[in-house]
Amino acid sequence: MKIIREDLRDEDHHPKGYFGYYSHERRVIAIDKGLTPAAARDTIRHEMIHAALAMSGLDHLEHFEEEAVVRCMEEIFFPAYERFLRNLNRKKT
Repeated sequence: MKIIREDLRDEDHHPKGYFGYYSHERRVIAIDKGLTPAAARDTIRHEMIHAALAMSGLDHLEHFEEEAVVRCMEEIFFPAYERFLRNLNRKKT
């Protein structure tokens, strides 16, 4: 899978407000080229979850609220995992 930078502020290409998107057909994550490094990192992580759901086939289930699952992963899983890594690194020193 490739990660590319695009100008996503062009309303003819994508509606304003998109920071990024995942194209399953192209196997590409595109992020807005104007994002800060921190926003780009968060957007790539968000789109990677969409990619994982698409690759697993879960995104095609009837009544599957994909964005809700992605937001849950962002708000629960990743913060907990990052805390775990920080604690693990503290114990090593």
